[in-house]
Amino acid sequence: MDLYVLLTLNRGMTRRVYVSILVAALLIAASLFLTPMVSAQNVTPALGSTRAERNWEYINANSWGHNFNPQTQLGAENIHLAQLQWVFPIPDADSIGCSSMTFCGTGGIAPPLVVDGNVYYTTNYQTIFSINSVDGSMNWYSERSADGDDPDIIGPSVADNRGLNPPGLPVYSLAAHTHSMNYWELNGKGLLWLNSFGCTIKAIDAENGEEVFTLLQHCRNVETNSGLYNAQGSHAPVVDKGNNQIIVAVGGHMEGSYGGRAYVAAYDLGACSSFPCEIDARNDDALNWRFFYQPPNGELFPEEYAAWGQYLIDTCEVGIIEGFDACDVPEDILRWDWAGNPGTYNEKTGMPFNAGVSNIWGQIVIDEENGKLFFGTAQPGPDFNHTYTRGPRLFGSAIVGLDSASGELAWYFQSTTKDLWDMDCAWNTVLAEIDGRRTVIKQCKQGHVHAFDANTGEVLWITEIPGVRFTKYYCNAECDNRAGPTNGERGRGVLHSQALGIDGLNENNDWFFLDPRSEADMNKPWQNYPSTEYIFQSPNGSGCAENDISLDGDNIYVSCKNEPLFMEILPQESRFGSFYGGFINNKNSEAPYVADVNHSVTAINVRTGAVEWEFFVDTVAHRGGMISSGGVVYWNGFDGKLRAVATDNGELLHVFNLGSALDTQPSIGQDSNGKTLLLQSFGGRGFTSQPVAARGSVPGAIMAFGLPDEMPEGVSREVEVREVIVTETVEVETISPISYIAIGLGVILVVVSGVLFTRSRQATA
Repeated sequence: MDLYVLLTLNRGMTRRVYVSILVAALLIAASLFLTPMVSAQNVTPALGSTRAERNWEYINANSWGHNFNPQTQLGAENIHLAQLQWVFPIPDADSIGCSSMTFCGTGGIAPPLVVDGNVYYTTNYQTIFSINSVDGSMNWYSERSADGDDPDIIGPSVADNRGLNPPGLPVYSLAAHTHSMNYWELNGKGLLWLNSFGCTIKAIDAENGEEVFTLLQHCRNVETNSGLYNAQGSHAPVVDKGNNQIIVAVGGHMEGSYGGRAYVAAYDLGACSSFPCEIDARNDDALNWRFFYQPPNGELFPEEYAAWGQYLIDTCEVGIIEGFDACDVPEDILRWDWAGNPGTYNEKTGMPFNAGVSNIWGQIVIDEENGKLFFGTAQPGPDFNHTYTRGPRLFGSAIVGLDSASGELAWYFQSTTKDLWDMDCAWNTVLAEIDGRRTVIKQCKQGHVHAFDANTGEVLWITEIPGVRFTKYYCNAECDNRAGPTNGERGRGVLHSQALGIDGLNENNDWFFLDPRSEADMNKPWQNYPSTEYIFQSPNGSGCAENDISLDGDNIYVSCKNEPLFMEILPQESRFGSFYGGFINNKNSEAPYVADVNHSVTAINVRTGAVEWEFFVDTVAHRGGMISSGGVVYWNGFDGKLRAVATDNGELLHVFNLGSALDTQPSIGQDSNGKTLLLQSFGGRGFTSQPVAARGSVPGAIMAFGLPDEMPEGVSREVEVREVIVTETVEVETISPISYIAIGLGVILVVVSGVLFTRSRQATA
């Protein structure tokens, strides 16, 4: 390898970063430590591999959200031989990309993409890096910009304003929090898609980093909206090729308390036959449809609010609310959904000014053949005090199916009705063909995993993850059998399954938290009402499930954490609850005892909902995602470990210790030579459950692992088949001391490379 890396930048500049002899020596030393010192035979690249094997094009691998790569080169038989191929240090925000934005956290929380031999990575502040997949050198980088002095960027002055805000005002802040970037082609050109700042969609040419597409400010001038939309949706848009339209989403963030009327919308792409292309979404000329998943403000739009209530009644035949047919819910509960409790200012007017559904925190999936699209919604907010919002609060914490051509409601299932706990249906939605039936699979944060007939919404099965622990107030009364986070009720497994002959719906439903048919339950202001004492909540507001799930065709792989929070529930009188002390008062430091923290990974049979195996990790929570490939399921860990477990029996195969907290899922794809790479990024920050000190707040890096070019001869791995439930405690060391030396070298490499990058930038600026 040359002693310099040539960096080609999209701004017409070519810069050379001369890497010191020290870095070269570190790479050589790392390779010596990581390569088995035995006689070898050549590794054969996967020539002629399919697009699905080569690429990881969406946050969840493909357009159906599977988080799965069908490659077989890197798998259960050889994952223990994988070694570090290269490290790409992510420059700090002050060096690249964050000159014009506020709240610009360093690093990123979106997994790397792999497309035809290139790796693409976006930071939170949406600087994109194109990386050579063979050696980890940079091809180009591309920055976004935003005007921090824009008059639309307003502050808490509107927090208590119950009237109409300035006409057309779309946004509140420039908050950089980018969960995903997707790759898809438009007019034959490969583009990288971002849900960018100011309710604007951007597409970047994957060849050179140039911005070639803009959908401008789709949340400006939205009819019947009186609240605020955040500047940026967290997940990238998707394409509906069958209808030649782009699907976008936005919400009224800060746990819904911005009050922006949340929606999904489709815009026609017919005008974009060439590039560059801009669609002005400040008007509705290119709008095909918009589906609101919350009502308008009842004081300002009384007729529209009344129409919303009637709409819920008229469409009840396509809805299920926490296991009960929506038509069994009294009409007045539906008609006055989101209105205030008795005695409040909005008891008779309806939806308050500071409530809503904050977002769609996950990939939207589309069944183009049958003309449907599917997504899960965030919790109805504000959390956790519902004094001003009674009823089931539709369509929060729900799985929703729409007709993709018209945007009309096809079916819905509200997983947690009313939702006093913030147990929404965030993260990815999965679409699959299971035995000839299109099936939607969705995990929600309370630990319920669901399977539905994609066309009708018929519930095929529901499984409650056995590893979850529920505290006392996860029900419609004080439950004596749920004594607290260390003795709380364990998840019960299969709750409903057509294949197993278990009926858990309607009159057989014994698993619901609140009964949508009960006025008392639907008027409950907070979970431990009327008490105002501190309580433990487990799962806490970030959920049992704070992760994307994976489907390999046979099983769904899910993660669930227990991370109890000792808290006081606060009143919610205005917008922007977090700027006024928060929605809750966190008192973990004063808890009567230290509650258990852990997580479990569970394999669930995709046809029946039956639990196949569990893998338990003590003392560490989890946030990120599960992926599967080659008979292995992988997931990241706050303890710095990337675990690899056999899909068939849950046996631990290997652990990569990266030496830094990991809160983003890995991804898998092939380099331009056909070698399969396992990619794991780290660093950055996100709104995750464990404190910043446990995650790290550094720009971080991307590490690529793959098989050595020379494979050891006659290497075999014996795997002992143990019990179905596999337990791992983090105190038990599973990595050789040599690996720690390699980790140390890798960390030094990241630091040195970052310094060199910064210096070179300053020297050539």
